[in-house]
Amino acid sequence: MVIEPVAAIDWDRIDELMGQHADMDLGIVDASVVAAAERVGVARIATLDRKDASAIRPRHVESFHLLP
Repeated sequence: MVIEPVAAIDWDRIDELMGQHADMDLGIVDASVVAAAERVGVARIATLDRKDASAIRPRHVESFHLLP
């Protein structure tokens, strides 16, 4: 497992995701995981919030493979 920090370039996408998913109260942490995953091109993400993570459609793959 690799921990990827949030980069300056991620903040616009984080804001976009939080706006798109305001109805499910998507938080900054979950949005930052998605933004970083999209930026580095990974499809597997670790999350404890499977409900929110499975509702998000990433730009680079059809869906995320959620771990654990």
